[in-house]
Amino acid sequence: MKFQKYINQHTNQITLVTAILIGVGLLGKVLNSDMIYTVSFIAASIISAVPIILRAISALRFKTISIELLVSIAVIGAFAIGEYNESAIVTFLFLFGTFLEDKTLAKTRHSIKDLTEMAPTTALVVDDDGETEETDVDFVDVDDVVLVKAGGQIPVDGEIVDGSGHINEASITGESKLVTKNVGDQVFSGTMLDNGTVKVRATKVGD
Repeated sequence: MKFQKYINQHTNQITLVTAILIGVGLLGKVLNSDMIYTVSFIAASIISAVPIILRAISALRFKTISIELLVSIAVIGAFAIGEYNESAIVTFLFLFGTFLEDKTLAKTRHSIKDLTEMAPTTALVVDDDGETEETDVDFVDVDDVVLVKAGGQIPVDGEIVDGSGHINEASITGESKLVTKNVGDQVFSGTMLDNGTVKVRATKVGD
């Protein structure tokens, strides 16, 4: 449905317009103008209810009782008894909450994508003779020992069994700070070995 698609694409603008209309309505109350107050809140209620009601209808087509349906019922009820300010504020808060949720989800997806892209794809696996072989990180098993050199990324979660160095854990903590790691310390996949050379026994691989 083209109309619903258009509304979904412009929900943020609808939220902004609703906020402006509520602001105008509150100003009308301050100015003792019942007309400005009433008209603004009626307009805000109708405009903001449209995307919510459309989503509720879409959910009902799949026989699903959604939160949008419950909000729609509450808004229509408030509107029917003349509580235009209540209906406008409820719909605005719902739309604004949805906006914040979408922003948070987008940021989370972006962070996960960044972590995925930063994750090393190969590892230097140390065999029983002390020789190293470059292996796809997906084929590293728990208890395998991998060699990490200065400037390299640690390919697996694990425990240092030989060597020491300073590790930048910004990829998991968000803070670009070097942490000294020695034998017995835990290290994490995707972090960067700033200096030194370490051998890490894998304790967790894959997902």
